[in-house]
Amino acid sequence: MIVDVLSGLDTTRPWWSPLRAWLPGHAHWDAAPGAAAGMNSPMPVALLLNALAPATCPVRFTSQSALPAGVAYEQFIGQNGMCPTRDNLHDFFNGLCWFRFPKVKTLFNKIQCRQILRQGVGQRRGVVRDTITLLDEGGLFLQAPSPLWDAIEQRDWRRAFIKERALWQQTQIAIIGHALLEKCVNPYKAITANVIRIPSDTPAGAIDEVMAQTLANLLTEEQLQIKPHCPLPVMGIPGWDADSENPGFYDDPQVFRPPRP
Repeated sequence: MIVDVLSGLDTTRPWWSPLRAWLPGHAHWDAAPGAAAGMNSPMPVALLLNALAPATCPVRFTSQSALPAGVAYEQFIGQNGMCPTRDNLHDFFNGLCWFRFPKVKTLFNKIQCRQILRQGVGQRRGVVRDTITLLDEGGLFLQAPSPLWDAIEQRDWRRAFIKERALWQQTQIAIIGHALLEKCVNPYKAITANVIRIPSDTPAGAIDEVMAQTLANLLTEEQLQIKPHCPLPVMGIPGWDADSENPGFYDDPQVFRPPRP
């Protein structure tokens, strides 16, 4: 049961912060009668998410079996407002991302549907759909001072995580990728996000709206000639792994890789 896994999470870990209220033992979970019932007996993830969903969530959740053969997942969501959902952690965290980022997730779906309408469903998805998938699965939004952002862009990890370490106290971090959240259930050193910048003047409560506007401008074939995201080994973020207090943590070239020539 995924509820057993969720109940065992250490929700004090920083990556759970924006989603904590929807996890067991916290406000939204405890206030949802369906979620409480799911603690004692198996409950399909779709029903659990529907019990937890805030009024602002633009979709409802349904069993994966509701997706007809030959119909693209994104098309089905766009046409029906229903998100096919399997009984696993991956799809549970996808639901939480719909709760936390309704405008960004709606934008992703609209663009995916437009691309499918133009190109059909084939093995080649194209740069727009590929970028959306990278962000939707492994994306992280980061608001950071310019010196820190410059170091990340240049993959100068010792500057980003050691020299400019104090600047992380001035950041806002928001995970949008549900596969990234799933990896954080059992965190390991090499977890890497596709990070994209939050405009510097964005208030904490406006990240969803601002990033939806930002991505609407970015997610075109013309703009994507230059990749808008870069890799970030997230366990290097101060406070995310206790071992990172030792500067030698960052000497691992398999994780903190230098830029390609």
